[in-house]
Amino acid sequence: MLYAQSALLGEVAPSFRAVSFSLSEDGEDFVGRFIFDGEPSEEAKEVASVVLTNILANYTGNHRSYTEEMLSVPYPNKMEHLPLLVYLRNEDDWNSWSKLYKNT
Repeated sequence: MLYAQSALLGEVAPSFRAVSFSLSEDGEDFVGRFIFDGEPSEEAKEVASVVLTNILANYTGNHRSYTEEMLSVPYPNKMEHLPLLVYLRNEDDWNSWSKLYKNT
């Protein structure tokens, strides 16, 4: 979680709704799921790849495999997260951003 949150510093694209991860029991299989508000731009996908690369660069374990999942789940559709949720955009009703986008 620490590596993931550090990798996200300064790298959260505006279209990110959530970022979550899963690891196999032995820590050698790694999955990163990036959920975007609508179809992600090439720039947003590149940011997600940079985040995953930074995590893997700091992770000391061996990797059998790693996978990037980039999902388009437009707001307000329900998202499905992997077990390690490290970023979740504030979409509460009281948030001015949420109020703005509920009217579109």
